[in-house]
Amino acid sequence: MTAQNAVLSKEKFKTPTFGDRVKSMLKLDFYRLFHTPAFYIFLIIAAIIPAMVLSLSSVDMTPPQSNSQYTQNTPQIEMPAFDYTWQLIEGSENFTSIEDTTGLDLAGFANINMLYIFAGLLMAIFVAHDYSSGYVKNIFTVHSKKLDYVISKSAIGIFSGASMVLTYVFGTVLAGALTGKSFLLGASGVGGLIFCLISKMLLMGVFCSLYLSIAVFFRNKLWLTIVFTFLLGMMFYPVASFGTTLDSTILAPLVSLVAGIGGALAFGAVSNLFLKKRDLA
Repeated sequence: MTAQNAVLSKEKFKTPTFGDRVKSMLKLDFYRLFHTPAFYIFLIIAAIIPAMVLSLSSVDMTPPQSNSQYTQNTPQIEMPAFDYTWQLIEGSENFTSIEDTTGLDLAGFANINMLYIFAGLLMAIFVAHDYSSGYVKNIFTVHSKKLDYVISKSAIGIFSGASMVLTYVFGTVLAGALTGKSFLLGASGVGGLIFCLISKMLLMGVFCSLYLSIAVFFRNKLWLTIVFTFLLGMMFYPVASFGTTLDSTILAPLVSLVAGIGGALAFGAVSNLFLKKRDLA
């Protein structure tokens, strides 16, 4: 055996390093993501939501005054009164309501913060398909470390969520231009808008890692994963707006980065535990 053949043989049977395993997993997952129709569907929905909300904000939902009995017995609808386009990015709105105590908030959840739940739904579909197709068994045959799977799926979720934020911004700009809404910024100007967007993308680390824990717990039971994703997503919904406003400073992305990393490590450990303790079937 020549020296060259000996080197090639050694390289062939060399145990993959942690970096090599994660890189391989990421390559596989990103390939699958870009060939998953659900990813593009969510991107389209993220771009459509701003147009829908801004259109509704200009609709007069006040019931006819002549039908007072109808007005008294029918739950009233609160319509979002967005004064300017960038409120959609901030996730805040003012309301013109008929009855403040009985109104149905149509836009309280239909803003950029809804994307955190969309990212969770995509995560649910992605992981459930791994289990239902038996793909996860093939993965762990080659990648024996469950941690590789957790890291890769978390990265996919964060990337998908950040992509939805960007398409939401595109849809917001287009919808604002078409509806004639003002593009007035906060006191911090363009910097505040950029810090706000970066903060919201960094917070995906917390939410996507949480949703991954739910997905690997329920495995191929997609409907259960979706139900719990919605429930926990709505429970932690206020967190998405905490500190991420149009008046954000550099402190907001830093806090979101720490929160994102902390959440990813904590929930990632939980996901890794679920994978180790539960069967792959």
